[in-house]
Amino acid sequence: MEIFFYKGNENVLESKKEQTSEKSNETDLKKIQDSFLKALDNKNLSFLLGSGCSSFKLETAEGKFKEIGIPVMAPMASEFYGSKEFKEEKEWLKSTLSIEVDGDIFFKNLEVFLSTLHSLSFYLQKTLSEEEIDQIPLSIQEKSFADLTKCEKVESIILKARNYLLQKCLNEDNAKPEKDKPPVDQPLIELYKQFYRKLLTRNPTLPRLNIFTTNYDLFSERAMDLLGIHYVNGFTGGISKFFNPAIFNYALAEKMDLSQSKWSVIDNFFYLYKIHGSVNWIQAEGENKLFNVKEIQEPTFEDLEDESTIMIHPTPLKYNASLGSPYSDLFREFQKKLMQNNNILVTIGYSFSDEHINNLIFQAFTIPSFRLIVIGEPTEKNAIGKLMALNDSRIWIIGEKWPEGKSDYVPLHFFKRFVEQVLPDLTAEDLDKKMEKTIQNLKDLLK
Repeated sequence: MEIFFYKGNENVLESKKEQTSEKSNETDLKKIQDSFLKALDNKNLSFLLGSGCSSFKLETAEGKFKEIGIPVMAPMASEFYGSKEFKEEKEWLKSTLSIEVDGDIFFKNLEVFLSTLHSLSFYLQKTLSEEEIDQIPLSIQEKSFADLTKCEKVESIILKARNYLLQKCLNEDNAKPEKDKPPVDQPLIELYKQFYRKLLTRNPTLPRLNIFTTNYDLFSERAMDLLGIHYVNGFTGGISKFFNPAIFNYALAEKMDLSQSKWSVIDNFFYLYKIHGSVNWIQAEGENKLFNVKEIQEPTFEDLEDESTIMIHPTPLKYNASLGSPYSDLFREFQKKLMQNNNILVTIGYSFSDEHINNLIFQAFTIPSFRLIVIGEPTEKNAIGKLMALNDSRIWIIGEKWPEGKSDYVPLHFFKRFVEQVLPDLTAEDLDKKMEKTIQNLKDLLK
């Protein structure tokens, strides 16, 4: 394997010829771990998790690989565009609107496709009365696609694409346990647990970590719930949780001295920013609520398919504000964290395909102390390769060259191997085993 660690465009590891032995590979990994350990001790540290983090393939008994997580956007878009259920809509888009979903603009990204349709729907609805707009959902339910008006057809396609994304991201077939068996996606949940568990060992005197993600799924929430980790995700309330970005200014703390007002932020605490929304966020009215975005617990497709607005980007809260709340608030938080002095941003599973996110990252380079650590593979065509070409020593790129002819190989820059081999474990022993042993001993004492 050919591991690389670029600072600017210089690979600080040994040359390819010196990387033939297993021992030299171990040495290279140790160098990467040591450098990453220093990054973890940085005062202001943020992670950006892209769609690659939620994709996980397991080898079946037949020797094939099955996706148990969420596919990345390109294969997901390809599957949707090629489905029989989308054939009529695909032909209409091409013949009537000259929208070619297999073209360069849309074929790899459903989000761009949906964003375009939302803009088109906004334009078309400006020509309709309020009564006609209110009639659209009923028409979509009762009429065939051929009998719908142009605006209704656009809304029908938006609904179909949204529900497809929703089903994929809920991943219910793999997330539900069967009888006494764990859920199929358990290995991915364990990987997320390992990721957050390792981050917990960061120096507790430093500010809490910021986890930004473009993913709609609930793997981070499920993993942290299982570990008993507290997190702020922008929602406040008890039974009914509504979005309020002011909560990001708060932290969960414990009182250190009962006689004085002395507090300390608890160790097992993160800030989670889902900057593209989530499958369990819906538009809902709340009494005395400034933001009409509600978080629902344990969502199912059956519960959500009839909801008019589910907050997965680029679904607008209002049709005239595709980047309105909550997205604007979350992006503002992202920008605020990037602009802090001595800040490090680590990207994993992110392809740099979101121009809005990229612009905020590039603006951060105006601050001399900002550093960007990209876990990924640079090529001549991709955005990571262009970043490397800048030859800025503040940009680190860590990963492994993908071996030719090995499509199912898991390189170092994939989330699984990053968590297991790059992210250092600062504990002397496995925390999970220690906790399980303690709990079992307590149970034995209580018998």
